[in-house]
Parts: sequence; C-alpha cells; structure tokens
Amino acid sequence: MVLLIACVNVASLLLARAVSRERELAIRVVLGAGRSRLVRQCLTESAVLGLSGGLVGVLFAAIGIGPFVKFWPGGLPRAEEVQLNWYALLFALAVSMLSGILFGLAPALRAPTRELEQTLRSGARTVVGSSRRLHGGLVISEIALALVLLVSAGILGRTLLRQSALDPGVNIRNVLVTRMALAPGAFANPGQTRAAWQDVLDRARGVSGVQSVALVDTVPMREGNNQLGYWTTPAVPPPNEQPMALATSVTPDYLKVLGIPLLQGRFFNDQDRMGNDPVVVIDDVLAQHAFGGREPVGKRLWIPAMGSGPVQVVGVVGHVRYWGLANDDQAQVRAQFYYPFAQVPDMLLRRWSELMSVAVRTSVEPLNVVEPLRREVSGATGDQALYQIRTMEQLASGTLTQQRFLLLLFGIFAGLALLLACVGIYGVLAYLTGQRVPEIGVRMALGANGRDCMWLVFRQSLGMVLAGVVLGAAAAFAAGHLLGSLVPGARPTEPLTFAVMTSVLVVAALLASSAPAYRASRVDPMNALRQE
Repeated sequence: MVLLIACVNVASLLLARAVSRERELAIRVVLGAGRSRLVRQCLTESAVLGLSGGLVGVLFAAIGIGPFVKFWPGGLPRAEEVQLNWYALLFALAVSMLSGILFGLAPALRAPTRELEQTLRSGARTVVGSSRRLHGGLVISEIALALVLLVSAGILGRTLLRQSALDPGVNIRNVLVTRMALAPGAFANPGQTRAAWQDVLDRARGVSGVQSVALVDTVPMREGNNQLGYWTTPAVPPPNEQPMALATSVTPDYLKVLGIPLLQGRFFNDQDRMGNDPVVVIDDVLAQHAFGGREPVGKRLWIPAMGSGPVQVVGVVGHVRYWGLANDDQAQVRAQFYYPFAQVPDMLLRRWSELMSVAVRTSVEPLNVVEPLRREVSGATGDQALYQIRTMEQLASGTLTQQRFLLLLFGIFAGLALLLACVGIYGVLAYLTGQRVPEIGVRMALGANGRDCMWLVFRQSLGMVLAGVVLGAAAAFAAGHLLGSLVPGARPTEPLTFAVMTSVLVVAALLASSAPAYRASRVDPMNALRQE
C-alpha cells in the first residue's frame, strides 16, 4: 500500500512534468519524432526513476532486515538464514522498474501528436481540466490509502493499550518461574521423589530475597496445558460431550506466590495428600459453568481422568488469563481447577515430575536470585538443574508480541503513507497554484485580496482531502474488520479511532497546503499579468 502511494506520487509528479514539457514534446513531433518514440522516452525516464528508487530501497532493506527479524513475534524459525539474496534483489528491482513504467504510462500517453500549432502557441502555464482532474484523482487516492493505514495503526494501538491494562488474574511483579530437572536418583521410588521435591522447596525458601515458593505443572501464559473433562453428577456423559477445564497441579503456597485471590472456601494445606479425600479448588468461571448461582464449596465434581470417584470442591479462586492477555477471552476452554501435587498417584509421579516448575515470589528483582537459587537447589550431588527461566512479567509481555509487532509495522507504514500523502498534496497544489498565477493575478486586479487567494487554494485542497477521506473511510472500515478477524481483541469499528486518525490526516494535509496557499496570497498582480 505504501508502494502504491509512492507510485501515485511519482505518477503525479511525472504528469506535472509532462504537462510542463508539452511544448518541448510538440517541437520534437514537428521535427519528426513519432508517438512511439515520445512514449519510449517518457517510459525510459520513469523506469530510470523507479530503478533508482528500488536501489535506495534495497539499501534500506539491507540495513533494516536485522532489527526486523529480531522483533518478529515469538522468534522466527531459521532466523539466521534470513538475508537478501539474488531472488529478493531481482524481485525488488523488477517491481521497481515495473512500477516506474506502469505509473509513468499516463504522462507518456499525454505526449502531444495532434493540434501541435495550438500547443506551440499556448503558454507553458496552461492546464486543461482533464489534467487537473487527473492530478486531483491521484491525490484523492493517496489520501484514501493513507487513511486506511492510519486507522489500522490506530485500531492496533488502542487494542494494545486496552489489552496491556487487562488484569491477568495474577500479580506478575517479582515472580520467577523455572522448569527443574531432579537428580536421576530421586526417581528410585515415589517416596524418594516426593522427598526430593520437598527438599527443593525447603532449600529455595532459604535463599535470600525469596518470600514464598511453590511447585506447579502448567504455568499461566506459558506453553503447555492439561485439559480434562468434568461433570457434576455420577452419570458422566461420553468424553466428547463433557465440558473441559484446565487442570493444574500445585503445592499449598501457589496462591501466595502468584497472588491469585481466594474468593470462597480455602486453598490446599498439608493434609491434602494421598490417603485423604481428593479435593480441588475451582475458579469463578468453572463455578459459574458447573453450579450456576449455587454455592460451589462443598459440592462434588466427577473428573474421569482422576478416577471414577468424586472430588470435593473446597474453594473458589479468581480466574487467571492462562492463554494470555490477548487470547484468553476468545479461548474455547477457560474454566480452571487446581488439585494438590501431593495427591498425584504414585504411578504418575515420575511423569508429573518431568513437567513441574518452581515458582518463586521475591522481595528483590527476580532475576537477581537466579544464581543463588540455582546453587541452593542443585542438590547434594550437584546434578539438579534449573532451565527455561522466565519472570511472569516476561511471560505476560510475551502474549502481546504479535500486537506490538503489527503496531510497529502499521505505525511505520502509516507514518510513511502520511508523509507521502502530504508531499503529494504539497507537490500538486504547488504545481497547480504555479500554473494559475495569471488567473490569481486577474482575480487580485479585480479586487480579490490575499485571504481570498489563500482560500482559493485551501478550498481546492479541502475538496481533494474530503473526497479521499470518504473513500478511505469505507476502505478503512473493511480493513478494520479484517484486523478484527486476525488480531485477538481488535475492535474493527471504533468511532474515536476513526475520528482521531481522520483529524490527523486532515490537519497534516492542510499544513501541507499552507505553503502553496501562502505563495498564492503573495502574488504580485502586475508581474502575474505579464506572464504568458
């Protein structure tokens, strides 16, 4: 779209140049040049211009490809192999030449071949209505395309601001999460495995700066989840008819570490272990889905994956945006429940131990405790390791990488489009105003003042801008719906965004028109009337 705006700009400038060269081209025809020769000359000039622009663009691409790849959301596979090769260079140069030739076609077709005597007698400042309409049409298309990009960038910006302000359901400040590999000897038997994890918790609590520690198998806003079906009566339906919920195995201090609010009942304690009644804590979303307005604490759930018997609901906690700030509202499975790690069956303990992470709340910068924590939990033999270390702030921020990337991309393109549109408006108005100097001189000789001449230029500018805004608003509306289907949380119709971005475009366009308007107001009538 930016390429199209740039091409329209070039076409407008080439058209103005062609109009001003009509006498020169007419003389060439009189001297024997055919139409095909004139067209070739014009197309050659535009192709050279396009090729030169393409070379400059390739230079900027070579400089910007590194930062672009680094900012790609989620990391780009085989990023080190992304580079400019001959295929990309040939494609860029071909597009540049094709653009130059294509958008130089309109000026080339204006090469005069008839009514040469009238062309030779006319002044260099004569501008026919068709030329003015073509210039106006080019500017209108620039305005429309620029508005599409501006509104798209505005929608993405408001989406990012809105999602950044969402409550993730946890206190993400000063929380460190890291996967952990136990020593191979810890898996000799289930009792030894449980003792090894308890030793990790005890050692981690002794690290300076650590306030609380817990174990968890699936961390919010990180890859990996465990979805299980549930039911509220013993007559459990088939698996494909069961509602699903996210299941998370944790230790008792998990709420304290993550800062999840306890709404009703209690959380787990040391009595919730193997041999005692199985218990779960559900979030408010699951409570609403399963029990409606009824009191959930004390009720029972049947979860086939956790055995044929029921589990008792002992508490209700707030909902956590497990799928991220942007995606959680659109997720198919949002309901959540927690069950004690101490009640994981012995037969599953080894597998669960491979999935467990250590979550730590700190009183200092979380990354500052990584090395002390690593040394403390390495075990007697030093063969226990921490890996995939992240802070919750990093995980929460990572869920918005796509939105930030698109905002940066559309912001850059919208800025370029606005700049090019302003340049186009300035160029066209400066050219048309220059061609109308004799007319302005006549108007001033008949009594018009400088303000009247300024309004003459501004009125012409406003007409093009408003026409471009009308066309661009319709296209921006369609682009907004496309963004709404591709970007989670994006709202395609935001009147405030449309109003602000349209105002920015109109103000910028009027500022670009001010210089030609001022020059029109300073025209000397005597000098103007002496011109051709």
